[in-house]
Formats: sequence, structure tokens, C-alpha cells
Amino acid sequence: MIKIDHLIKEFDGGVRAVDDISLHVQAGEVFGFLGPNGAGKTTTIKILTTLLHPTSGTVRIAGHDVSQDPLAVRMSFGYVGQQSGVDPAFTVSENMLLQGRLYHLPKKKIEERMEALLSLFDMSERSGQWVGSLSGGLKRRLDIATALIHEPKLLFLDEPTIGLDPKSRADLWAYLRRLNQEGMTLFLTTHHLDEVDQLANRVGILDSGRIRVIGTPDELKDSLGEDTIHLTFDRAVDTAMLEVFRKKEWFKEVIQEGLSLRLYLENGQTYLPKVMQWLETLGLTAKSVLLARPTFDDVYLKYTGKNWLLAGESSEDEWGGKNNKWAKKWKKSGDSDTGGDEAWKKWGDQAQGSWSEEKNIPEKLESNSAEAASESDQSDVSGAGQAEEEPWKKWGDQAQGDWSAEKKSVEKSKDTPSEEVSESTKSDETKKTVENKDAENVPDEPWKKWQGQGDANGSSEDKSSEDKPEGENDAPSQWPSDESSDKNWKE
Repeated sequence: MIKIDHLIKEFDGGVRAVDDISLHVQAGEVFGFLGPNGAGKTTTIKILTTLLHPTSGTVRIAGHDVSQDPLAVRMSFGYVGQQSGVDPAFTVSENMLLQGRLYHLPKKKIEERMEALLSLFDMSERSGQWVGSLSGGLKRRLDIATALIHEPKLLFLDEPTIGLDPKSRADLWAYLRRLNQEGMTLFLTTHHLDEVDQLANRVGILDSGRIRVIGTPDELKDSLGEDTIHLTFDRAVDTAMLEVFRKKEWFKEVIQEGLSLRLYLENGQTYLPKVMQWLETLGLTAKSVLLARPTFDDVYLKYTGKNWLLAGESSEDEWGGKNNKWAKKWKKSGDSDTGGDEAWKKWGDQAQGSWSEEKNIPEKLESNSAEAASESDQSDVSGAGQAEEEPWKKWGDQAQGDWSAEKKSVEKSKDTPSEEVSESTKSDETKKTVENKDAENVPDEPWKKWQGQGDANGSSEDKSSEDKPEGENDAPSQWPSDESSDKNWKE
């Protein structure tokens, strides 16, 4: 069903994601494809599904070459990705109808396939239900059903049980076994080792772009030994002592993992007491001892040098996530606008700069207001040329002048009558002086003219009220000077 011979895929910069792998998957087989982040799993699947062209080598799916006949290859397989591909705004039947039309199937054929698949996945009563209201397990069933609408011979499953609870996972396993019993070939990638152990007929472990081992789960576990003894110490065993363990004839394999040693051997129950006595002769004391059967995690650790759980294996591969090796390559390239050379930093700095400018707008407005106030005090010295270059200062000076004139008028109202007389006399002189200066300075400082007019009007009113005999001034003064009037005005 799948025939890969000497497949190589290189990206720009000489990065070899897939490094000369050969792999044959038989029809009706469940094949598990494992590997750590960045091993090349996703790149390989993209080539198998015609989304990437190989650099060299040959790949044939159901007898069709992926490079020469990609359309026939696409019609021969179904694909279920990590993320759900069904539309939550459609009903179950509408999603399946849409998928059938995308494959240009006749309407009658689509209806037949819908009925058969919904029955297979126990979803016949939910055909009219909105997908958005389905549980995660039901959505995953629908994903698989839509991938099978065109009756493919091969089904690619990329993390099919990701995000599902244990019961939903077990249910999905049952459906996948049923599909396989009906002759469907399954190509499975997963981060659940027990899933591979339960479902896969054979397993291939990929690391650094190369196939490390291929075999059945039992064959790979038996290659380590019948039993395994886990020893944990207070501190890691040094290199010299590790060689002593590896030269001991009892052990088929010795793997160090941090403070622990894993000893793989036959008939571990018989040898365990001997191992403990031997440790005493070496001057070693084990903090904990565990006798168990080898698991697939032991197999994975042997061929990749990584503990699957401790390594933080996830659904992300070399195309995504914080460990994205293509992102790392991007960072190392340099500084150009066309993509590498740390161009991402340049774009990031631009975005950060724009955000900082927007963030600092309120601060700039406050500082501009303070500057405008200080500039208004220096407007007498600035001259006409500066006013023309910075008109906002001129307008600010005018407003400042009007405010100053009103403030001075209020202060005058609080003075004694004797002071008002003297101020009246001074205001006449000021009026004449301002009028003489107006003719010269009006274009440059018009606010002074308005302030002068205000002072003059105030002075004339004060003078007229002083000239009238007592009692004849019936109209109240604008700014009363007696204590009661002043109190009322303040209130």
C-alpha cells in the first residue's frame, strides 16, 4: 500500500528533514509511526499526502507515484488531522454531504455512504444535529467518517485521540479496529505509546530524519529482555561505573536516565537478589528498586535516547510549537526583508515600536500641554517669525491672555476703594500706553490688544462710578467692593 525507497527531503540552507528512509507498509496493516519532536514525521506525512515534493527518492501510494500522479494518490487515501476538520455551523449530514461533493461523488452515492458510515460510527440518530453541539469524541468520529466518504483504501491518522478522555479513546480504538478488520490500511502517528502497543501490527521509530528500527511491538520489547530492573540512586552513576554495568554478562541492555539505571535481562525475578548483592560489592546503595516487564517507553528510550514522557512529547512536530526547528533556522539566517537573517526580529521591533508610540500618546499630550503653558509665558520674546512656524503656540498665548485678564479683574474687585481710585488713574495711563503699542504689535500679539481693551473698560466704569454723587449710582457695580456684596458674589 505504501512503498518508500531512499526518500530524502532537504529545505533551503541544506536542512535535511528526511534523510534516506525506506519503508514498506502492506495492505490491511496498522502501521505506527513514532518519533520525537523534529524527527521528520510531519514532513514524511506531507510527502505521502502530496503536500510536499520529495528532494529525491520514490514514494508510491496504492501503486501511484506521488510526484507523477498526485490526483490518483489523493483519491486513494483519507486523512484525519490533529485538529477537527468539520464545520461546527453545519449539521452532521451537511458536513458529510459537503465532503462528498468535494470528491465529485454522485448524490445517490453520497447518500449511501452517509447511511453506512453513520451506522458504522453509531451516529445515525445524530444526522440532523449541529456539529457545534457534539462532544469531542463524537466530533472525532465524524472526522473519520468524512475522511472515508469516498471509500479510500488507506487512512492517515495524525494524533487521532488527542484531547479525548479515556473512555472516548477506548471507543475510538474499537472503531479503528473494526475498520482494519474490514480491510482498511491505517497509518498512525500518536504520542500515546499504549495506543501503538494496542493497535499497531508494526512500528517504525524515526529520529533525526532516519528510521532507527521497524518491528512488531512485542519484537521490540523482547529485544530488550524478558524483564527490566529500575535502580534509582542519590546521584548519577559516573561513566566508569556505567561501563562496569554494561560489561556484566547478566544484562542484555543498560540504559542510564538521570539518577536511574534500567537493567534489561532474562528471568529478572531470579537475578534480582544477585544484583542487590553485587551492588554492595561495588559500594552502591539503591534508593529504590523496581522489577517490571519492558514497556514501549523502554523501547523508545533505547532507540531515541529520550524518555517519551519526560521529553514532553506532544502533537507538535517540526512544523509548529516553541521547538519548531524551521523557526530556529529562520532566526539564524541574518537580517533581510525577504525572510531569513532574523527578519522576524525586525518586524517584531516595528510592531513593538508602533505599540509603544500608541501607549505613550497620553504622556505626550500631557507633556505638550505643559510645554504650551511655559511657551505662552515667553510669547513676548518669541516674535512673529516663531508664531508663524508654530501657530498652536500663538493660539495658546491668546487663551492664556484672556484667562489672565479675567483673573486680574477678580483680584481688582477685592481691593479697597482708595486703591481703586489709584488703580483707575493708573489704568488711564495704561490705556494710552496699550493703545500706542496696539498699532505696532497687533499682528504679532493680538491678545494684548484684547487684554488692554478689557482693562480700559473696567477702568472707565470704575471712574464713572467715582464721579457720580453718592446715591446716584443705582446700577450695582460689576465687581462689588463692600463686604456683603463680595460675600454674596462668592456664594
